[in-house]
Amino acid sequence: MKKGLFIVGFLVLLAQLPLWCLDTSPSSLQLIPEAIWASATGGGTWVTELQITNLDVTAANVAVRFVYAGGYTGSFALPTPLPAHQTAKYYNILSTMDSIDPSAQVYYGRVGTLYIFTGGPLIQVQAKTVNGSYGKTFPGLNMVADNTAAQDRMLMIQDLIRSSEYRTFVGAFNTSSTATYTVTFSIMDAGNNLVGSVITKTLAPNAFVSFNPFTEAGISSGTYDNCWLLIHVTAGGTAAAGVMCFGSQANNYTNDTYALLARKYLQYV
Repeated sequence: MKKGLFIVGFLVLLAQLPLWCLDTSPSSLQLIPEAIWASATGGGTWVTELQITNLDVTAANVAVRFVYAGGYTGSFALPTPLPAHQTAKYYNILSTMDSIDPSAQVYYGRVGTLYIFTGGPLIQVQAKTVNGSYGKTFPGLNMVADNTAAQDRMLMIQDLIRSSEYRTFVGAFNTSSTATYTVTFSIMDAGNNLVGSVITKTLAPNAFVSFNPFTEAGISSGTYDNCWLLIHVTAGGTAAAGVMCFGSQANNYTNDTYALLARKYLQYV
């Protein structure tokens, strides 16, 4: 009897909990927070592969847009409509965009956020950023409250490291075309103590930033492991079109890289 009551109670509690996972369900609009086509610090070139699968019953005209630090491109269609239930793969999506939009001259040497969208058909998007034998994967994310930070919701990125072996970068993108957000980034250690200084960024509509959090927090030496990043929007509103974030960690010797996903932070009081 007690076991049955426990299960019922657990199910009731589960039904009341908010969704804590990333929203990657099929959608007509998905974002890849980090897309790149640029020389690597340790040699070689980083490129982002992109796979798009049409899950709808009708063909999809797929359009793309690239947002980077300091600007963004127009939106334009990829060359060939994607038939129902078929998949297309681009082995260097920014190079493909450059071939379609050569006058822009903004694709090489950039890192930014990639929009992939249709006029209605549902798609799933998957990205893989590679340099030679090393790389990382990243799922397409939907532009919804569960995937963004705003004044009523915080995000966190785990596993920040600064050492002779590893470097960490984070990126943030304002998905809103109208709101300006003020965001603080705080590196926390294993004991929940602040590491360095709090970083503050002001993100205008559609703004993208990428930075080394330890450097920006004033940490220029020493080894820091088992850290995490708290992302707190202090101004700008509570709309679902908030600030989407990501983390990236790389090995200083091999250039092997790892994707760090931003997830919800819930503070219990």
